[in-house]
Amino acid sequence: MSRQRSVTIVCSPRQRVGKTLLARALTEFILADGRAAIAFDVNPNNAALYGFLPRYTARVDINTTRGQMALFDELIAEDEVAKVIDLGDELFDKFFTLLQQIGLTEEAQRRGIDVVALFIGDPDPRSAKSYAQTYGALPFLKLVPVHNEFIGNMQDYMNDFPSAVPGERPVRFPVLSPFLKSIVERPGFSFDDYMDYRAGTRTELHEWIERAFVEFRELELRLLLRELRSALAPR
Repeated sequence: MSRQRSVTIVCSPRQRVGKTLLARALTEFILADGRAAIAFDVNPNNAALYGFLPRYTARVDINTTRGQMALFDELIAEDEVAKVIDLGDELFDKFFTLLQQIGLTEEAQRRGIDVVALFIGDPDPRSAKSYAQTYGALPFLKLVPVHNEFIGNMQDYMNDFPSAVPGERPVRFPVLSPFLKSIVERPGFSFDDYMDYRAGTRTELHEWIERAFVEFRELELRLLLRELRSALAPR
């Protein structure tokens, strides 16, 4: 994802695969890096991301034309704000159909805005089918597979979610133990604040946050390499 201008869609057509936690950690990573960010909670029945990051999150209803227009106008605004979308599974098909219909990825490309989809894989065959369909329908979308270690062994199913670039590994999102989950789900908890407040100590949660943030940093570098290869390719 571009450091300055990006739209990152955290998605899966399946429930309970870690979308909100991933979107939340990514938003905090961008903010901790000193960049401006806004998250969009596109979950009609459970605005969990908004509950965790109310200062940086807007709730969006894409079941209305007004909500669709407001969101898509924000996504292609020519500003220096990174956007993160927590996309509810029940709106997966509708959201990507709308993107295709209005040509948002093409318009974003024209404006120099990266549109990245972090697709969390899982063993259900319907997920792999949706992954392939999304890749085929939106050629300007940078589709990136994510292995959430909470779901299971990567070798058991992640071959069904190939990267668009041969040899490029998926994002590996570390498993969060039940104890650590109980901490991060407390009202007002911030990953960045925890790192600052507990700077003199070393805990399991420090290691989890650092590992997640390193994954995001390495993802940015891999996507930058994609851009460089594309720019240097013979035309």
